[in-house]
Amino acid sequence: MRATYGRNLMAQRLLEMQNIESFVPMRKRTTKVGRRIKTDMIPVVRDLIFVLSERDIIQEIKGKIPYLHYITKPSEGRNIPVEVPDEQMRQFIVVCNEMDDKAEILAGEEAHFEVGERVAIINGALKGHEGLLVKIEG
Repeated sequence: MRATYGRNLMAQRLLEMQNIESFVPMRKRTTKVGRRIKTDMIPVVRDLIFVLSERDIIQEIKGKIPYLHYITKPSEGRNIPVEVPDEQMRQFIVVCNEMDDKAEILAGEEAHFEVGERVAIINGALKGHEGLLVKIEG
C-alpha cells in the first residue's frame, strides 16, 4: 500500500493500534547538523507500507485512514491490489533487516553470473535466501 505525502510511518502507528501487522523498509541516514553527526532511520521508499491482513479488514481500516491507498496492477480490465506472497515478503523483510553497507562483491572466477539469473546466498547473514540477480556493478 502507499500512504500519501510521506505518512507511511504515521499509517504504520495507526495500523499497529488496530493490531494490524505492517512493515516499512527503513535505512540508516547520517547527516551533519552543525558540528554534530546525527544518525536516524528513514523509509527507503517514500509512501510505501506493506500491510498483512485479510482484504475486508484492510478495506475497513482504509476507510478510517484517508491517506492510505492500495497499490494496484491491471488485471482483466480492472485494477486489483498488489499482493506479495508470504514467503517472498518474509525474505524481503529479512534482507531489509540484515543488509548493511558492506555487501561482499565477488570478482574473477567466482563471479560468472548474468542479470536475470536465479541465485542462492550460501554464506553470511542472508544464507539460504534465493532471488533473481537484477544488477551487476562494474
